[in-house]
Amino acid sequence: MNPKQLGMVVVLVGILLLVQLAQSFQGKAKTLNSEAEAAAKEEAGLVTQLEAEKGVYEDLQRQSKELLEFVDKWEPFFAVIKEQQAAETGISMKVREANMLNLSQRYQQVPHKISNVDNKSLPILMQASLVFDDSYAKLLNWLGMMEKIKPTMRVGRLELAKGSRGDDLRMDVTLEVPLRSNKKP
Repeated sequence: MNPKQLGMVVVLVGILLLVQLAQSFQGKAKTLNSEAEAAAKEEAGLVTQLEAEKGVYEDLQRQSKELLEFVDKWEPFFAVIKEQQAAETGISMKVREANMLNLSQRYQQVPHKISNVDNKSLPILMQASLVFDDSYAKLLNWLGMMEKIKPTMRVGRLELAKGSRGDDLRMDVTLEVPLRSNKKP
């Protein structure tokens, strides 16, 4: 083969390679184009779905506005008590401040159930079992004051009996304070 023929073969091979490369790029461009069209269609569908979900969300917010305001009012009371020790100390300090005769006190944690179903947002109750022997007025005023300063607390059990002295009352009470979970649901 002479140099002219060899040059012609090289040029033809180069042209063939360029045609193959051009077809490859064109195929990739078509694939990318079809993927872009599919993505645009999917985006349009998701935007429509997002708008519908926003409408549902706004409706739910309107419907639950009063409930959310109620929860916001009570949040500070639940936020205060996260640990059993804080609840125990709070009750013990109020007993001391009232200068009441406390015969016994016992604190324990129990699972918080409502109608035999676990409460997920307030999973634990701190139960304070207290026995007092003091004047009728002092005991009832203390119990009323506890309900006022700890509105999330409830009286689990209350037994009243005649006290050791004439006008005294023996009060056996179990106070239940829900403890807030540190974990987010």
